[in-house]
Amino acid sequence: MDFAPSQEQDMLRDGARRYLADDFAARRRGDQPTAWQGYADLGWLALLAPEDAGGLGGDIEDVLILAEEMGRALSLQPYVASAILAIGLVDLVASGQQRLDLLAAMTSGERRLAPALYEPGRRYSIEPETRAAASGAGYRLSGAKSLIAGGPGADALLVPARLDDGSIGLFLVPMDVAMDDAAVAASHYATIDDGGASDVGFERLELGPDALLGIATLDAIDDVLDEARLALCADALGALERAVAITADYLKTRTQFGQPLANFQALQHSIVEIHIDADSIRSSLYNAIAAFHRGVRDDRRRAVSSCWVKTFDAAKGIAGMAVHLHGGIGMTTEYPVGHALRRVMVSERRFGDVEYHLARYMELAG
Repeated sequence: MDFAPSQEQDMLRDGARRYLADDFAARRRGDQPTAWQGYADLGWLALLAPEDAGGLGGDIEDVLILAEEMGRALSLQPYVASAILAIGLVDLVASGQQRLDLLAAMTSGERRLAPALYEPGRRYSIEPETRAAASGAGYRLSGAKSLIAGGPGADALLVPARLDDGSIGLFLVPMDVAMDDAAVAASHYATIDDGGASDVGFERLELGPDALLGIATLDAIDDVLDEARLALCADALGALERAVAITADYLKTRTQFGQPLANFQALQHSIVEIHIDADSIRSSLYNAIAAFHRGVRDDRRRAVSSCWVKTFDAAKGIAGMAVHLHGGIGMTTEYPVGHALRRVMVSERRFGDVEYHLARYMELAG
C-alpha cells in the first residue's frame, strides 16, 4: 500500500506542528499547557469518532500523524487515553441516545473521560477482578484500578467490572460523584514525564442503572487498545526524532578543541546509528498500519506487538544516546532531550511493556 500522506494529512501535520510548537516552552515558563478545549476546536478529538455522533470518522493514519506531532512537542495532554481509547470504548460499548450524547460531549471537549483498565497486582491483564453487583435498581462497585492515564482532571472514569452473570460491563463513574463518596479512595500523582495518573479504589460504591454503558468482551477491548498502542508508538517516534534533531544541531554548534563536536568521527557514527534506529521504528509502524487495513485480528495484534517491541526496545537506546551526547545539559529540566527519554520510559509501561508484547507476539505466532 502507498504510505505517502495525502494533501489533507500534510495539512494536518503542518497545522499540528505549528499549534503545538510553543507547548514545551510554555510549560517551562510556568504557563498552562495547551487546553483540551483547543484540541476540540481543531477537530482533533473527533478524528476517530463516528460521523453519526458528530465525529470525523477518520482513519488510523490521521490519528498517528497527530500522535507523532504531540510526541514531538512533548505535549502533556492525555490525547491517547482520552481521545483514542476512551472514545473508542464508548463507541464500542454504549448504545442509543446515551452513546450519541456521550460521544458528542467528548468530541466537543465538554467532557473528558479516563479509561481505568488495569488493576493492582495484575500487571497488564485487562480481565477485571473489580465487581459490580446488582443493588436495587443499580449496581454496587467494589475493586481497585491503578495507573489511570489522564485521571487527574478527568470528568469521569470508564471502569470495566465483572457482573453477576460473569460478563464484563463498562461503567461510567463521574469523578465529582466518586470523589465525594466515602466508598472511594483516590490518589492523583505526577509521573516522571511530567504527566499525571491516578489510583482509585471502590468499596461498595452505589451507582445508578444508567452508569452501565453496556457489555464488552475482552477481545473487543483489546482491539480498541491496539489503536491506542499504535498511537503511543507514533508518539514515541515523534519524541525520538525531535531528540535526534536537537542532538545533531547541538553537535554542530558545541565546540571542543577548537572545532565543532560534529567533526569527530565517533560522534558522527553515533548520530547515524540513532537515525537508523528511528527509521526502523517508522518502518515497523507502517507494517502495523498495513495490518490494520487487512482487517485480520491476529495479524493486526502481531503487527502491533511487533511495533511496540521494536519502538520501545530501540527508544531507550536512542533517547539515552541523545542525552549522553549532550553531556550534563541533557539531564536538566530546562532542556527537552531528557524529557524525551522520560516520556518513552513511561509510555513503554502504559499498555504493556516490551516483555509483555514479546510474549504476546510469540503466543500469536504459535
